[in-house]
Amino acid sequence: MVGGPPSPVFTPSLSPDPADSLDRVRAILAPLDRAQKSELFELVRAGHLENAQMTTEVGRLIVAMLNGPRTEHARRVWTGWFDPVLLRTDALILAEARLPACLHVLDAGAWWFALLPHLGDLPGQVQTDIAQRASERPLDVVLGSSAAGHWAEELRVRSLAVLRRRSGLGALLAAANAERDALLRKRGIRGALPLTFGDLATLDSMLEHAPLWKAAARPRDNASAVRLVSGMVERSGLPDGGLLYALTQLNASRDADQALAFHTLFPSSPVLESSIGHLQFAWQALRQKLEDIHLGRSAPPQLTAGETAERLLERAFRWYDALQGLGIGRGDRNWALVSMAVGRVTGLVEAEVIPAINHRLLTLSLSASPVVLTERVRFINRFNQGLARRGIATSPSPWSAAVGEHIAGLFRQVAADEHEDALPSLARLCELAEEVGHPVEVTVIDKTLLAIVEAALREGRELDAGESRLIERVVAVSTEERRKCRWWVSDELVSLLDAAQQRGIGAAPG
Repeated sequence: MVGGPPSPVFTPSLSPDPADSLDRVRAILAPLDRAQKSELFELVRAGHLENAQMTTEVGRLIVAMLNGPRTEHARRVWTGWFDPVLLRTDALILAEARLPACLHVLDAGAWWFALLPHLGDLPGQVQTDIAQRASERPLDVVLGSSAAGHWAEELRVRSLAVLRRRSGLGALLAAANAERDALLRKRGIRGALPLTFGDLATLDSMLEHAPLWKAAARPRDNASAVRLVSGMVERSGLPDGGLLYALTQLNASRDADQALAFHTLFPSSPVLESSIGHLQFAWQALRQKLEDIHLGRSAPPQLTAGETAERLLERAFRWYDALQGLGIGRGDRNWALVSMAVGRVTGLVEAEVIPAINHRLLTLSLSASPVVLTERVRFINRFNQGLARRGIATSPSPWSAAVGEHIAGLFRQVAADEHEDALPSLARLCELAEEVGHPVEVTVIDKTLLAIVEAALREGRELDAGESRLIERVVAVSTEERRKCRWWVSDELVSLLDAAQQRGIGAAPG
């Protein structure tokens, strides 16, 4: 129920003008969500509206609000076959190589408009019948009716007949690509590969096997996906439909673990081929993200959908590892594709990204925060460590000694001035120096540094992780200095160690 009996909702006194009454009803209905409107429609249709005179008008009003401006009913009936397998996110449409069983929502629209002239008067019949039914019932109900199911089957059979003609397929493909180009432009997508005869064959296969997954819900996890696909194979007695569905789900998830799960059902070349394609795309997305971040070569926003370079790196390595589990390793005939995808990223990092970061390190000034550079250096270090763990050769430490010297010089400049923000700045520079493999030397000779650290300790404020690490280094060096020079240490050092002791940092005096 929407929240109690319906009569209080529709009890406003009716004016002599029915249009005015409907306007007031529309205002009452407007804040309700779709589910509430649908429930009210069923109540009105069941005769619960107190004023019988308004039953028909209010019912039509609710239907109009539910159905909205949707008018391409025949197209919706046809594309309904693909709802469980359509790719709705835009990333894969920008892949440098088309993946098996890849049918994007824009592709489906393009194929429909290309097929339309070849389907005779059938689409018009479907359109008229569905429109008439939708004038009295919510469109979602109509589309789920047996009548719509009949029309869907008619459109499916007729489309397959067109696709299996021996002539005219080239013209059909050209028409589909023209429609698709227009749809891509409206969506702001550039650089997508055109549809091919392989995609036309995919459409044919999907229409053939569509009844197998017509009512399938999207699986929640990999285990449920495997169960669903296994059931499809068992019902049909043939693996083709289940395999096709599995590949579409893999395209939607881009999950390497799902590829491993499906491979247990289909230890065949289509799953391997799809997995290689996903590895190529994962490394392509990482490569273009790095070009965007470091080199100013803008990547299409749809390619990564706001994902960070760290997330893309994680996915790229996960696919690399998964291929080992699928039996694709060095020496396999498909390894060249894997090696090329990884090699393009490693080549980019070594030839362009690292030099760009090195330049920024060497030109870092005190007026700029080192935080962003620290994250970029850290990412490259993680990238190289990931390669090394997988036996992929990397060059020696990419960060030169000159970089370490420059950061140390900035550190000394900040440490020479006992200003309020000195400790956070020093901590950030220390973090950067550690990431580039050239830690800043900390000594007790620097009396200003000791004073900065002591002031922070005596303030009692909360310290972040970087500040805490720097303070611990200074306290450790000071403690060692006091141990070596037991009979005499400077007053600054003694005062610092006293402040550290009060904060519970360092060892107690011996």
